[in-house]
Amino acid sequence: MKVKDVYHQLLSFLPLADVRTVFDGYFGVPFDSWILQDNEEIEDKKVAFAMEKLKAGYPANYLAGYIDIAGLHLFLNEDTLIPRTETEDFLLNLLPSLYNPSHKKVLDLCTGSGFIALTVKKMFPTAEVIGSDISKSALKKAEESASFNHLDVTFLQSDYLENIQDTFDLILSNPPYIEEGSKEVDAPFEPPLALYSGRDGLDSYRKIFASLKSHLKEGGVSYFELESTNSLKTKELAEKMLPDKECRILKDLYGRDRYLGIK
Repeated sequence: MKVKDVYHQLLSFLPLADVRTVFDGYFGVPFDSWILQDNEEIEDKKVAFAMEKLKAGYPANYLAGYIDIAGLHLFLNEDTLIPRTETEDFLLNLLPSLYNPSHKKVLDLCTGSGFIALTVKKMFPTAEVIGSDISKSALKKAEESASFNHLDVTFLQSDYLENIQDTFDLILSNPPYIEEGSKEVDAPFEPPLALYSGRDGLDSYRKIFASLKSHLKEGGVSYFELESTNSLKTKELAEKMLPDKECRILKDLYGRDRYLGIK
């Protein structure tokens, strides 16, 4: 099929950004110059496969195997969540006003693709950054991304804080927080292990909060992404399990409760 025909077919049901991702990452046709190659052919079998997957809702970023976000090129597979704009906004716009990790020790808990860990290291090069996750497959992609982006981040396998021995000045985490059976989330191709957290969506926080105190240095802080509709319950849980800590909810760029700070 001709390049120009593929372009118009994709644009009929995909956002332009996803069309670019498919051209650059899956077809290997530079999107910015496709018009110069519009009469060239893309293998019909490859086009048919892509169309079938994408029309079924399969994410363009998984098809391409990467996402470009916050100045990083991150490798993805189906064991890594696709980074969201809310997380990007927190890292680029909120975190610098909340805490300066320069020369500090930072843990990205449930790192997945490594997005948080790598962004922190890029923004604050003197920080010592560690990313942890239970998924070996996700960690492999995070390590690939660290190497590609020339960022010195250590990744290790751990079920939440279970295998973490160190203490940290700053702990950041985007853990699973969706209630099992929720009808509000439509992400059939992303890893359930990284999305769902028990019947009330709080199981991950229970596990983390149970040992959080022993992993924070004196004066240390932590920030967790949360489900806006469950924000008050998450904060109440933190206050119950960590009664000597100061807890507060922060809003995302859409004005929704999205982050929990524990100090």
